[in-house]
Amino acid sequence: MAIEFGDFHYYPSLRTRPAEITGYANLRPHVKKGIAPIMRVGAWPRCDDLSQSMDELMRASEGCPFILDVTRETMYQNSAVHKLLEPADNFKAWSDFVRSFDQAIPTVQFSTHARLPQIIRQTRQLESWGRRIAFRISDFQADTAKVITAMSAMDDPRNALIVIDAGYIRETMAASIAACVSSVNDIRDEIPNAEIAVISTSYPASVTSFLQPTGQVTAGVIGILERDLFEAIGADAVIYGDHGSIHARTKAATGGKYTPQIDCSLFDAWIFERRPDSDGEGYVDAARLVLARWKEGMSDDTWGAEMIRKAASGDVTGMKSRAHWIAVRVNLHLTRQFELSQQENGPDDE
Repeated sequence: MAIEFGDFHYYPSLRTRPAEITGYANLRPHVKKGIAPIMRVGAWPRCDDLSQSMDELMRASEGCPFILDVTRETMYQNSAVHKLLEPADNFKAWSDFVRSFDQAIPTVQFSTHARLPQIIRQTRQLESWGRRIAFRISDFQADTAKVITAMSAMDDPRNALIVIDAGYIRETMAASIAACVSSVNDIRDEIPNAEIAVISTSYPASVTSFLQPTGQVTAGVIGILERDLFEAIGADAVIYGDHGSIHARTKAATGGKYTPQIDCSLFDAWIFERRPDSDGEGYVDAARLVLARWKEGMSDDTWGAEMIRKAASGDVTGMKSRAHWIAVRVNLHLTRQFELSQQENGPDDE
């Protein structure tokens, strides 16, 4: 599937996990068609291969294009993921896998033990299919030079999108800006017309440091910093992207009781309500307080807002899980950032 990367103004990066797929699946049609998500395939819960992950992704995407990558998070890897990252025969396992999904834009795979000629041959093979391809830079020092060399070997570098992944930036903003700018400049020196997107996340691993206790309930506000990074680099230099309100590094569940929490994604912040030491009723009270703070939520037409209104009405059937409310946050975040990107880039054809 050939697309024009410049036609998309928002590149969110998500994983093939139930919460993130659910949030993406329930986007309004015009939002889903207007973004090009970078989907990192990994193990689905209680599934030994990647069939369920890809089935769920294909169902959620509804024919819309997506960039397909492979997760590097060890807790979401299985033998099938490890096979895709093997550089043997120029990453043949990955090429065979991604080719079976027509709407997938393949990401060129790197690995610590892959040689540069293997990466170049992989790049040329993926381009030969007539599809667009993508590169992901996460190790600025090691990856940038590889991407430049591989793109220089392409028939047409305009067939590729470079995704610079700055990771978690809340404590490293100045260094992250410097690293991204350096990488962008190095790429532009060799490939002036390269399409580049920069993605990052500022959603924390824990929200407790953002709590603002009020009486018997707890609430907080977390500023969204991804736009700050993007604007510092320059909207004329790169396209905006983020991690869809997901922290860059996940931790295995500890087995302890999960505190009911509802997040609402605004344009520039996440507001949240937590109810420690409560059960399902905690979600009801949290939802009511979110709507009291977020007046637009009473009429907002997203699936996420609908779920918050439903909980506020007292119906939390099937909604008493962390994954469900992460899906709500993702759904709201993708919608708000898509809307903001559209505003910043002028009216579309809709």
